[in-house]
Amino acid sequence: MSQFRYKAFISYSWADAKWGNWLHHAIETYRTPTALVGKEVSAGPVPARLHPLFKDREEEAAGASIGTAVETALANSEFLIVICSPNSAKSEWVNREIAWFKTHRDPRKVLALIVDGEPGSDEAECFPKALTHEVDGNLSVTDRFADMPLAADARDTGDGKRRAKLKLAAAMLGVGLDELVNREERRRLVRTRIIAGASLALALVMSGLTLVAVQARNEAERQRAEADGLIEFMLTDLREKLEPVGRLDALDVVGTRALDYYARQKLASLDADALGRRARALLLVGEISNLRGDSEEALKAFTQAAATTKEQLARDPDNEQRIFDHAQSVFWVGAIAYGRGETENAETQFREYKRLADRLNELNPDKPEWRMESSYAETNLGVMYDELGRDAEAERAFTSALVQIDAVAASEPFSADRQVEIGATVNWLGKVKGELGKYEEALKLFRREIAIYRDLLLRDPSNALAKNRLSVALQFLGENQLFAGNLAGAIESTGQSLELNGELRLLEPDNTEWQQTEVGGRFNQAQNLILTGRPAEARQMLDQADRLLAAMIATDASNTVWTNNFRARSMQAHMFLAMAGGNLRSSSRSLPSTLMWIDARGSALEPLQRTRLYRLAGDLKRELGQVKEARALWELALAQVPDSIVADPEKFFLWRRLGNKQKAAEYAARLDRRGYRHPAYLSER
Repeated sequence: MSQFRYKAFISYSWADAKWGNWLHHAIETYRTPTALVGKEVSAGPVPARLHPLFKDREEEAAGASIGTAVETALANSEFLIVICSPNSAKSEWVNREIAWFKTHRDPRKVLALIVDGEPGSDEAECFPKALTHEVDGNLSVTDRFADMPLAADARDTGDGKRRAKLKLAAAMLGVGLDELVNREERRRLVRTRIIAGASLALALVMSGLTLVAVQARNEAERQRAEADGLIEFMLTDLREKLEPVGRLDALDVVGTRALDYYARQKLASLDADALGRRARALLLVGEISNLRGDSEEALKAFTQAAATTKEQLARDPDNEQRIFDHAQSVFWVGAIAYGRGETENAETQFREYKRLADRLNELNPDKPEWRMESSYAETNLGVMYDELGRDAEAERAFTSALVQIDAVAASEPFSADRQVEIGATVNWLGKVKGELGKYEEALKLFRREIAIYRDLLLRDPSNALAKNRLSVALQFLGENQLFAGNLAGAIESTGQSLELNGELRLLEPDNTEWQQTEVGGRFNQAQNLILTGRPAEARQMLDQADRLLAAMIATDASNTVWTNNFRARSMQAHMFLAMAGGNLRSSSRSLPSTLMWIDARGSALEPLQRTRLYRLAGDLKRELGQVKEARALWELALAQVPDSIVADPEKFFLWRRLGNKQKAAEYAARLDRRGYRHPAYLSER
């Protein structure tokens, strides 16, 4: 028995997939002439079959590292067959597979099949460089020519497909090509005689063909049912196993493989369940695109999914699964709109999502999953209310969402996923409590959230989702500690958050959601360091945040959270640092462009962001001795300030700068009643 799992590994460019499929089928179905089977050759007894062959990564587990899977397959292959064309010559992947095989296996076991291009041609070279040149121990291809491997030419102008197949088979069997060709010719003559004789009996078996056709149809239906079951497993159980460990690459494979499966079928032939699975695959692909910062591709996938689920729901309006599927599509379209700053559209989608969730509970009020949909819907609306400054409505929505999710969790066994969901809801409620000035309640909620994630990480240290959520919770805790006057606590909490961010970036460098958390934390910590009189450390922290933010914007310039909100936070921090560190002249030179940027953004910037920017710009002008210009900017800031509790500190600062002591005292009293003790406020109180 061969020591290798595979007889050969087929290396090819995806652009030559049809040739890979042909070769895989041609070699695996080839039968060695009976007279040669068992014959002793230099490589041992001649085998009867040349199988199995490894054609691509589909044969490895979806959860494994792709690079590791390919290396394992190469190490377990006796031969390497390279499909040579201009596509493969340019393929970094093909060259790497050749280099690995030549370094770790016998280079004499490398075979080539020419399907297009010309060897040695400047414009249409078909041989990958790793095939024709020596490779060093680091898998780097050198400029030293190597001995050419055996090459078969499948083109019509060369050997043709049949003779090329026999050339490769002869090399792998260890016999002469003439032996195979001659015996193949004799075998073809025998087959011809058999076919001629069999045609005389054709009429006798026609009646049996009907039965065979029925059996074949049944077998095809069975295989399709098995494939559908596998797709369902990939989109449910396998996804649940991959998500907590942050494997975007493997999740992407799950979604695209599912879509590839349905792409080979006519949509009109798909039943309702299959269309539902196709929609879930689109949602998964959209989620991965969104996490990688490509909101355009994400929106395309979500929109396609919504069109499918809407049609399915129209056909069967009381079907719970159809309602659920459409609710997920609607949510994601709304989520992308929210991320792009399209608040009105996002609210419309989230309200429709809540309507669908309520309908699910009407049809089946005892099902925990549907109660959770209501919790999610309330949370989404709470997010919208918070975005619009409707804090009291947001507080009610988040409170309702938390009551529902706590009730569901209490009725079921412990679930890490459910605990993460509880933590997220607690976070939103804590955020709104802080915005309402209920700092003690907010701190209590954030500490509850942190305890949830720490418990999860004790149970499973590899839970990347819990680690990210813990970093977010620590930032919110730090912000509210700052509002309550605990600057040292704020620095400690934010520092712990940034340590977690560093671990997450190593795990998944392309995850922009995690990057966004880190950038926000660095802005917070830069402010904390300025308040403690450490401007040099603050500048370093701010520079790191700016570099990471620039990279994020380069991946998706349409994300308004980054291009507006985070850019505004960066400008605020730079002006605050300039005044704390005494670098006023440098900052004053950039002030005109900052003011132009604020004016250009207009209503795209949150009112409170505009207020803070204008107020800090005025402070900078005052420090430069330009009192008149400073007052004009403060008056402009006052015109922007929103009528919300969270804006009260800004109202205090602005009225005080404008000399209205009565108004300043009025807002100071409000802040004092709520326990607001931000160091910047206390320094002016």
